[in-house]
Amino acid sequence: MLRTYLYRKGKPLEENLSRAQMLTALSEKDGLLWADFEDPSEFESDALVEIFNFHPLAVEDCISDLSHPKVDDYEEYLFLVMHAVRLNPEGELMTMELDVFLSKNYVVTFHKDPLKSIDRVRESVAKRAENLMGSGAEILVHAVLDQLVDNYLPVIDQYDEKADKLEEEIFNNPPADYLATILRIKRDIFHLRRIISPQRETINFLTRNPTPFIKPKNMIYFRDIYDHLFRLYGIVEGIQEMLTGILQAYFSYSSNRLNEVIKRLTILATLTMPAVVIASIYGMNFQNMPEIGWRYGYHFSWLLMICTTVILLVWMKLKKWI
Repeated sequence: MLRTYLYRKGKPLEENLSRAQMLTALSEKDGLLWADFEDPSEFESDALVEIFNFHPLAVEDCISDLSHPKVDDYEEYLFLVMHAVRLNPEGELMTMELDVFLSKNYVVTFHKDPLKSIDRVRESVAKRAENLMGSGAEILVHAVLDQLVDNYLPVIDQYDEKADKLEEEIFNNPPADYLATILRIKRDIFHLRRIISPQRETINFLTRNPTPFIKPKNMIYFRDIYDHLFRLYGIVEGIQEMLTGILQAYFSYSSNRLNEVIKRLTILATLTMPAVVIASIYGMNFQNMPEIGWRYGYHFSWLLMICTTVILLVWMKLKKWI
């Protein structure tokens, strides 16, 4: 789906432009064109080359949807790759790529999945286009990226709550899938770090390197996004350290429980050892054995086994082994 918006100062917002109108808008200097490609068809994707004449490498990055966060300067425009995140109904972390082309009089966004950040900005543009499109293309891009980064926090908060829950469960009979849950969350947090870190550097590039597409007075808006990403990265690192601590505590707790089980089994085996030895001796099939023909031999063997076990138990108690 291709949605287009054309803003000219003092004129109503134009939507759903034809290709001829888009070409005309690109030649104008007093307007701002926003083209949003959402899961476009092959015909719609051709507009990236036929209308905007983007570099084949940038177009390939859009189509392949496998790029890492980055920013490329193609002289006539900036090409940014960012990633949005969300949790699917099963609670698994999902990432969606957002490609952004920024020039002086147009903004192009390309994504294969619906994005909340794009939807919210579209709603704002439809209500009051002059707020986002009347101050330059970079303000529109900032609004999109700011919404995208803001949507990270609810996802990270959910992982923070999961980590707190795991911490509470560790000493209260954790479920059978406890270890698998920890490892799955650690994997997701590691993936979040790998996404946030390069995005932080991407935004930092925009704030440190002057370009003709971002006015100096508007760089402060992108610094705000950088600060937000910096804080999110710190939170994610904190969650990862917490999970590492939980994992180590779980292994220690499991090892301690195993030691307790082995200790009990060892005590049980030691206490029953005299009885096993006595039963083994009296179970031998020799004819000339003491007490073999004695009337009270059976009762004597039981008394002997009980007495040796009790004596051994008292001795262990005195030694404070149990």
